[in-house]
Amino acid sequence: MPSKKRISINEAGWLMMDSSQRPMHVATLLIYSLPDKAAENYLSQLVQDLREEAEFSDPFNKRLIKPSPLGLLPLWKIDSDLDMEYHVRHLALPRPGGERELGMLVSRLHSNPMDKERPLWEYHVIEGLENNRFAVYFKMHHALVDGIAGIRMLQRSMSTNPEEINTPALWAAPAATENQNPPAAKHIGSVVRSGSNLVSNALLPAVQRLGQLIGASMDEDDPITLPFQTPVSKLNARIHSQRRFATQLYDFERIRKLSKAGDCTINDIILALCSGALRRFLRDLSALPGEPLTAGIPMSLRAADDQGAGSAVTFLIANLATNIADPLRRLNTIKASTRRAKSVLDGLSKQSIDIFTALLMSPFSLQAATGLEGRTRPVFNVTVSNVPGPREPLYFRGSKLEAMYPVSAVTHGQALNITCYSYAGTLSFGFAACRDTLPRVQRLAVFTGEALEELERALLPEPAGKKSRSAQP
Repeated sequence: MPSKKRISINEAGWLMMDSSQRPMHVATLLIYSLPDKAAENYLSQLVQDLREEAEFSDPFNKRLIKPSPLGLLPLWKIDSDLDMEYHVRHLALPRPGGERELGMLVSRLHSNPMDKERPLWEYHVIEGLENNRFAVYFKMHHALVDGIAGIRMLQRSMSTNPEEINTPALWAAPAATENQNPPAAKHIGSVVRSGSNLVSNALLPAVQRLGQLIGASMDEDDPITLPFQTPVSKLNARIHSQRRFATQLYDFERIRKLSKAGDCTINDIILALCSGALRRFLRDLSALPGEPLTAGIPMSLRAADDQGAGSAVTFLIANLATNIADPLRRLNTIKASTRRAKSVLDGLSKQSIDIFTALLMSPFSLQAATGLEGRTRPVFNVTVSNVPGPREPLYFRGSKLEAMYPVSAVTHGQALNITCYSYAGTLSFGFAACRDTLPRVQRLAVFTGEALEELERALLPEPAGKKSRSAQP
């Protein structure tokens, strides 16, 4: 294995965005229940054992080094001599630690920027959680991982067998197979090298599709949404360094029933819940715009068998219909918008989708490069992601994984990020926000529950028994 690796344009982009006010790391909060009859020193022994596992798979062994005098970008250096007491940390909540105390601790941990002199990951074991549980907060720089890759990393380090106590540490799990779907920079580079194929096979279809998209936006009856077709809102101000974090957990079957009843996707229901919650949240602050908010929706380009690290996503922009009071009309507007957004990519090759995404999101990149984020009209108002996770319960050295929550990054002009994970029959929401720009984000989390109940009343038939009882005098 070479001791140095070139950094990709995609990775460089995430690193260039990173600053003390907007650290570009992402994280997962994992909640475990201790094994039955676990020894009193179970967690301290676990931490000690983890620190002794010094075999590192990609990307846990990559550290940034400065470029050569003629180089423009830093390089990755393969580093197998890590300070494991730095990377694996043991923390504790005051007993009995509740969800509020855990959320406060995660908010502080997520506010801290990463040390770029070291490999860009941290693993925090947190004891003291009530009901015989503990937590793990695992964070890694976004240059190294996207949501799908992160979930698959975690899954490789756990087992479906509760009796398996020798599962490897996350960083020592079997190395990922070579990425079968390289990131955009590699795709574009390979197409460029093929000369005329760039125009005929990738660039021209992408440009033509963008032109069609712009033309469609002139039709008032077309539900397509373009960048900047969105109001300025409280979500789109400049941010500061401190974060807030809130969670919600729902039975996935409730979401599936609504999806079936509404003849729409799971993603559409998630967007509808976020829309209803944001409408209530901003209305209570007397800050609900008259125009509908829009969402940027990352969509994975990974094949089901792609275990590679790195980031491989495209973006859709959808209407959240926050200006509509009726939940069914709101859902139908969202459904029409997302279907139309997805149709734009129909028939495009992977290379063309990469180029199309780069063109579509170029205003966002331009705002970041010029420092105009949060000072001008946003490209869209909020990022909403849905990352599918394992369907079976998982265990780590005898401890059962009860729940997993995403802890995402926010940036200037995007003071809120909402990400969902599905796992073992549940759907978890993670709300990451700037503490100063968007206070009281816990209320937003609660409002998703109200939006869920509202949709259930609107979409699902009332049980017959309940109807007959309510009809009695």
